[in-house]
Amino acid sequence: MLRVPTNLWPAQKQQVVPTIELVMFEVAQLSFGIPMTKINRVISNAFIGEDFSLTQDINILDLHHHLLGIESSNPNAIAIFTGKDLQLYGIPIETAPTLISIPLDRIRTLPNDVRQSNPLGIASHLAMISTENTELTIFILS
Repeated sequence: MLRVPTNLWPAQKQQVVPTIELVMFEVAQLSFGIPMTKINRVISNAFIGEDFSLTQDINILDLHHHLLGIESSNPNAIAIFTGKDLQLYGIPIETAPTLISIPLDRIRTLPNDVRQSNPLGIASHLAMISTENTELTIFILS
C-alpha cells in the first residue's frame, strides 16, 4: 500500500470573523439595528391592536415621529428590546425586520457628541456595510 505523507499539503486555516446579529429595520429611509441579544420579541400588527394594548408596560419610541414629525399611525410590527436601564422599549416599524449578521470590524462606536445629536440619542454604534450596489449605514441602538 502506498502512503502519501500528509504534510505535503498544509492545512488551510480559515479565519473566523466574529460577527454580531442585528434585527434591522427602516424608519424614514434610515436603517436601524438592535442586537439580537437585546430583542425581547417582535409583535406583528395583527396582535398589536389599535391602542397598543399588548405593550402597556413598554416605553414606545416612535422614531418615525421624532425623525419626520409625523406619528407612525399604522405600524406593521413593534420591535421590543431591553434598554441599558433594563426597561422594555418598543419601536413601531412599518416593514418586517430583517436578521442580519455584521462583522464586528465594520462597527464603530459613535463619539459622545454625535450620540447626543442623533435621533433620541439612542444610537451608540454605526455599521457600514457594502452590498452589491450600495453602501448601507446602520445606526445600532443601545
